[in-house]
Amino acid sequence: MKDQVKILTQFASFLKPLLEPGEEILLGVRATSPMSFLEQWTTGWVIYYLKRCILIFTNKRVLHFPTKYNFTPKHSLSQIRHGDIEEFKLSALLGRVLKIEYKSGKGEKFYYIKSREFKKLKTLEPLFIKNQPSHIGERHFLCPRCTTPLRKDIFSCPNCHLEFKNMRDAIRTSILFPGGGYFYTRHPVLGIMDAITEGFLILLLISNVVVALERIELWGSVLIVAIFLFLEKLITIYHAKHYINEYIPADKNISVVSFSPTPAPSSPYQQPQKQGQRRWLKTGVNDARP
Repeated sequence: MKDQVKILTQFASFLKPLLEPGEEILLGVRATSPMSFLEQWTTGWVIYYLKRCILIFTNKRVLHFPTKYNFTPKHSLSQIRHGDIEEFKLSALLGRVLKIEYKSGKGEKFYYIKSREFKKLKTLEPLFIKNQPSHIGERHFLCPRCTTPLRKDIFSCPNCHLEFKNMRDAIRTSILFPGGGYFYTRHPVLGIMDAITEGFLILLLISNVVVALERIELWGSVLIVAIFLFLEKLITIYHAKHYINEYIPADKNISVVSFSPTPAPSSPYQQPQKQGQRRWLKTGVNDARP
């Protein structure tokens, strides 16, 4: 109960304008966001802190909030409509994992769910009925200011015109500046580490070029260092692209608009309320609201 109240208190400012009429919160869960194998391999163990998230399960959808390493909110959120879920599967074989298959054919895994929350989540599994899917058919991001669904690869809200960090600038800063992609996507620790690595490779490349100008047989070492620097830049760009896809607002200090811009057109999501359906969590949210 204490963990639930803590989670809901931290995210009350997001949940207040976000919840739809008749929507009730069932459970809040700490987890790790989906990630690719290459992302894990090139980042290392720190990825499990960078990818932390909060999942809020309601009677209509799953709300996904990417967070900082200490589970405090960032201005980023996505949703999974119940109707977009083809399969909802919990596994404790190799860590406590939630696997979701979408109607679009895509699948995602959320890792490292706490044991207590994992047990509670199992009791909710039958509630995820196969409803009519949305036009997207999978997890998709929402504008953190007005809650409008965002369009893929378009880094501006179609309703309130909030601007997000974009792919073009992420690639450009990754190429031009050591650690630039990480600083641009607000990962300063990774940016510092990458800047040190790239700075060392650049200095080594320059020194090797100076020596090779006098001894032609040393151009091979110049090529090797250049390849390492090139690969380092590619990894930075790869990571920056993944972070950009979380739709990071360009303005850190955005205000949350307390309304939904348009009513949901898909009436199948409106389900009749059940009097005994875990109202204790809803009460906790109301108490947490400012």
